[in-house]
Amino acid sequence: MRSNNVFAPAVALLQRLSMPVKMIGMAAMVSIPMLVVAFLLLADNWRALKTTEAARNGVAAMREVQALILTLQDWRDAADVVAAGETSLKSVQDQAGQRAVQGLQMVQQRLQIHPEWNTDGLWNPLREQLDALLKDSQRTPSVRHADATQALARLQRLSGWIGDATGVQRDADALTAHRAALAFEGLPPVRELTSQLRGRATAMLLDPDAMTDAVIISNMVRQAAAADQIEALLPALQERADALQRRGAKVPAGWAPFRSATDELVRTTAAHLKTAAMTVDKQEFYALATRTIDALATLERELADSVDAEWARRSDRLQRESVIVAAGCTLVLLLLAYSVASFYRATVDGLRHLNHAIDRAAEGDLTSDAVLPGRDEMADMSQRLRHMLQALSELVADVRSAAAVLGHVGLQLVQDSQQLADRTQTQAASLEQATSNVRAVAETVQSNADSAQDIRHLTGELNRETERAGELMRHTVGGLGSLQATSQRMTEIIGTIDGIAFQTNILALNAAVEAARAGEAGRGFAVVAAEVRRLAQRSQEAANEVRQLIAESAERVQGTVQEIRSVNEAMDVLVRGIRDIAARIGVMADASRQQSTALAEVVAAVGDLDKVTYENSAMVERTTHRANRLMERTRDLDEAVHHMKLRQGTADEAYELVQKALAHIRAVGYERAAEDFHDKNGPFIDRDLYIFVLDESGTYRVMGLDRAKVGTRVHDAPGVDAEAFLTDVRHRVAQGGGWVEYNIVNPVTGQVRAKASYVVPLDHGLVLGCGAYRSALRSERADGRPASSASGD
Repeated sequence: MRSNNVFAPAVALLQRLSMPVKMIGMAAMVSIPMLVVAFLLLADNWRALKTTEAARNGVAAMREVQALILTLQDWRDAADVVAAGETSLKSVQDQAGQRAVQGLQMVQQRLQIHPEWNTDGLWNPLREQLDALLKDSQRTPSVRHADATQALARLQRLSGWIGDATGVQRDADALTAHRAALAFEGLPPVRELTSQLRGRATAMLLDPDAMTDAVIISNMVRQAAAADQIEALLPALQERADALQRRGAKVPAGWAPFRSATDELVRTTAAHLKTAAMTVDKQEFYALATRTIDALATLERELADSVDAEWARRSDRLQRESVIVAAGCTLVLLLLAYSVASFYRATVDGLRHLNHAIDRAAEGDLTSDAVLPGRDEMADMSQRLRHMLQALSELVADVRSAAAVLGHVGLQLVQDSQQLADRTQTQAASLEQATSNVRAVAETVQSNADSAQDIRHLTGELNRETERAGELMRHTVGGLGSLQATSQRMTEIIGTIDGIAFQTNILALNAAVEAARAGEAGRGFAVVAAEVRRLAQRSQEAANEVRQLIAESAERVQGTVQEIRSVNEAMDVLVRGIRDIAARIGVMADASRQQSTALAEVVAAVGDLDKVTYENSAMVERTTHRANRLMERTRDLDEAVHHMKLRQGTADEAYELVQKALAHIRAVGYERAAEDFHDKNGPFIDRDLYIFVLDESGTYRVMGLDRAKVGTRVHDAPGVDAEAFLTDVRHRVAQGGGWVEYNIVNPVTGQVRAKASYVVPLDHGLVLGCGAYRSALRSERADGRPASSASGD
């Protein structure tokens, strides 16, 4: 009770506050002290970071100044040598002058960026001096050398000024301080002495009187004293390098080449110039000094790079520490905010989330995920709501897919019905025309049958008359045979008469002979004998004429007999032909009568078929009307659920994706389109919808969901009757495209599902398609194999 009284005021206060105010108050009690500590740490890191960044900027500026110094040294030395008569270095002088102008601009830009260094009083006069020096070509070599040397000294002072202003040489890290001191304080004097030797000594070596002129020899000896100065500076530089090594750092890689080149330059100067021997080749000496300066410049760059790298690492470290502190603070704040938000979402926001999911589902969006984590009643409610939305999404997807497939089938049914109606109308008209033609043919056949009957009667009469004529012809031939026999008999009689006349003539001769022998007594007998002889001669002559006439008559009778026999034979053939024609005409008459009867039956049957055809046409019209009504109901069904957003793809979306893929292939070509089909972030992969391309053997040429499956076959896909599937695909492709339904394992869920894929033909025997999964399996066939059928037949 006492504890309740202690917490009563706080409880009463909290009960009057809203949940966000309660959580904000609790979070403030934790976050404010943490923010104060984080602010102090970040402020300290910020100051260190600013110091490091200032040093880095200072190193960058000092490196640009040292680069300008190196360029001016090259320009000054080349100008001294060119003035001494070595014109081959004129290009080196010009290039160095151009680099010096560019270096001036870079230093100018760098110093303008950092006015806090207060370099204007030192830099502006120096910049004007350098501009005038680089542009004035009328100065004498000695004046130019002196002005350049003075400008180089002022540039070195500027470098030191920048280093002091930015704290480059005051770094707390000993290694960094040694490297910076060696790069920007120790090495520049050595480089200047080496440059003086390179320019002045080479110019004096180029003088023709260098070996004999006492003034030149004296100046050469004094100039060679620079080698002693270099040698005096080297121990201090070596001590710096040793100090780096003692502190665990590696000796710079450029240190050994620098010492080697410097030692060689010192030895050469001591052997050939300091003793006034003047035996060294001027070009070799210039090249030796140049190598020494290059090695020194390389060492300077290496040291400056290591200094800058160390400060970059320090800057990164400070930034990381700041980021870690800020991230830690932010993480704690985020965790705190997350805890508050999680607590809020576990109560009020959880219900709000469920209400929002329910509202979206009521509006048709079934893709929202209403699952809440945890094991409490609200989480259980969210799981139940999720299962309900999943089942509803599958149901709507099935409805949309079925509507899409049914719409496609209905469209083909309407088109087929319309084509059937057109063909039925055409068939009806053709049947009507055929009926008219058959009726006309039947009438013609009937008329031909009647004519055939008349011809049959006429042919019969003709046959009978021909047979009578044949009989008469046979009698005539018989009579001619008797006439021929009579002619032969007359010939024989004439022969007999001729024989009698011959015998009579002989007898008359014998009588005349006997009368002559008798004399006067036989004179009358001789006259009779002469008369008889004349009669015999006349009889013989008449017999000869009769014989000749009979012979001619016999020949004519024989020819006539032969002709009549030929006519008789032809008449027999004609009689037989007419008899055969009469028989065939009889058969034709019977056939015409039968054809007429059959055609009458055909006319009746065609008339009945015409009636049936018109009835079929009316039935097709009714079927087309009902198919259109079915299409309207299918569109109404699709429109009723089309606005819903689903978790999985549907058949209508698969059809649209195929059409989009075809348009893309026509626009960019197959090869480019195939790459786009595999882009998981592209427009051709949507949830479980993806484009696939098969060849004639069932090998995947494109598998949008998984490029690794390109080259595999449909036969390798689990749950698919590959041969039945390919048969259905070929059937649909032969018709220009259509739906194919089959069972397959969903690669996302691993479950065997029914799928409806729309396939269309491509060039070279390829098939493009996209499918939508169904919630149920397809039924199995009688042989127990999974069904795979082409829809829309």
